[in-house]
This record gives sequence, structure tokens and C-alpha cells, in this order.
Amino acid sequence: MVGLVAFALFFVLYLFFNLTAVGQSLENGWAWTYEVFDTVGYWLRQHDLPPLSYDRATIIVGTLLAVAVAAARRQWRAAVWVAVAIPGAVLASEGFKRIFDRPLLVDSRDDAVSYPSGHAVVVLVIAAALLIVVPRSWTRWVAPVVGVWMALATSAIVVIGNHRPSEIIGAALLTITVITWTGAVAHLGLRKPPASAARPDEVPDDSTDAAPPRAWMLPALVVLVVAAGIVAAWGALPWVTAIDGIAGAAASLLVLRVVFVVRSWVGDLQRGSSGDVDETATGTVAAGAR
Repeated sequence: MVGLVAFALFFVLYLFFNLTAVGQSLENGWAWTYEVFDTVGYWLRQHDLPPLSYDRATIIVGTLLAVAVAAARRQWRAAVWVAVAIPGAVLASEGFKRIFDRPLLVDSRDDAVSYPSGHAVVVLVIAAALLIVVPRSWTRWVAPVVGVWMALATSAIVVIGNHRPSEIIGAALLTITVITWTGAVAHLGLRKPPASAARPDEVPDDSTDAAPPRAWMLPALVVLVVAAGIVAAWGALPWVTAIDGIAGAAASLLVLRVVFVVRSWVGDLQRGSSGDVDETATGTVAAGAR
């Protein structure tokens, strides 16, 4: 359901900001109204923040790292999941731009066909994949790191003029669509256990060593990601900094939120699968004892 909603919103965003004069005017109004070279985003680009630079290397290294972590933990379904999701999201973004055009409906120099942002998809899907495969006890440390990375990269992409804000949000929605759909396929055959079957000592995956999150952690993560987005867009006009920074931060937080939900869902499926195995083994032992 999450994937379907994300895909529907992704397409609605495309229709409004690419195929209507109002949508194009909203985003083209501030093109070339400030000096790009004075922004923090341009500084990040000059200092090779991936995937603003070395985008192909980022895809390869990110995919290999996510698969390696999953394989080291013997999470084979997760390994297949991220191995398909990362290149799948990148190819989907490129394919969409080749098929769906952006006719020039307003008088503007900004006529590029670039919905969704491929560079934003790269950073968002790799960050999501890493959060999926790391142990739960690592999440409190990995989430802030990849959250800041996503916000810096996506906001920089907009403020340096490579993409429009809608293309960053569209990249997040496409990433969510691919992550949820490939995750559902990778976990076919597993079923969620009924509530009555849950036992107090039964926990999904590796959460036994994960301390419960403290109340301040989620607000702190949100503040950190928003701050990173604003910093990356700093140096443009104040209202442009606000829009571009919040666009990058919103895309990053949206992906983080969905990944947390997906991880919980996968944990329930794994718990249900473990329960099925336990029941089968118990039945086999009982049959042999007769």
C-alpha cells in the first residue's frame, strides 16, 4: 500500500510541475536569481560530495557495501532486496525521464527534462539500503549519518541549479516505491504472525541487543536533517535557501520514516517465519515420539 501511494503521488507531482504552466512557473520563478558559486552546495560539489561527483562509483560501492553487510549477517533475502533495489531505482529514474517529457509552457531558460533527480535517487536509495541491512543496534548511529548525507546532497543538487525542488521530492517517492515493491517481492512466502502468536521473549531479527530509543532521539534526528538541508542551501537568497533546504530535508526524512516502517514489517515477517519453523519442528518431534 505504501508503494502504491508513493507511486501515485510521484505521478501527480510530475503532472502538476511538468505539464501545467502554473507548476512550471512556481519552480522557474527563481532560476538564475542568485549566484550559485556563493552557496555551500557549490562548495560541496567542488569537494566531491558523493553522488554530486563520482555518481557511478557511488552506485557500485553503495550496492556492494549493502550486499556485503547483508551477506555477512546471513540475511540473504535482504541481500537480494538491496542488490535489486539500488540499480532498479536508478534505472527507473532514467527510464522515466526518457519516456515522459516536459514541454516548455512558460518563458524560461530552465527547460531541462529532469524529473525525477537521478542523483537524488542515488543517495536516497543507497542510504535506505544501508539502513535496511545494518543491525538494529546500529540504527541509532547509522540513521543520523545517512540522514545528514541525504539532506546535504539533495539540497545541494537543488541550490546549484541541477534540479528543481519537485524533482527531489519525486526522487524520494520513486525511491520509496522501488524499496517497498522490491522488499515485498524479496519476502514473498513469509507471513506475518497473528497477534495471539507473539511471545514476550520472541523478537524479530537482532533486536535483542538494541536498547529502546530515547524520547529525544527522533526530534534530534529531525532537527539534524533539517539543519543539514538548510546548511547545504546556504548562500542563496533567504527564501530560496529555505525552500531548497526544506525540500532536501523533507525528501530525506520521508525516506527515513518509510525505511523504519519497512524494517518493522520485515521483522514481523521474519518472526512469523521463525514461528512456522518452530511449529514444524515441534510437530516432527512429536510425531517421532509416537
